[in-house]
Amino acid sequence: MGFIKFTKGTSLSDKDRKSLQRLLTDEKKKLQAALKDVDASLGMLGGKKKKAKKKR
Repeated sequence: MGFIKFTKGTSLSDKDRKSLQRLLTDEKKKLQAALKDVDASLGMLGGKKKKAKKKR
């Protein structure tokens, strides 16, 4: 994925804004799916997750 550099005063048309939002949403879904895979792999390797520390 490429990077888009915005400068001060830059505005997007509605069409461009919707396209960019769709692209970012798709990327977010891909990253969330990859994170689930990583969590599953870590769970298999490490067993149980460490318990959270109790607040006093």
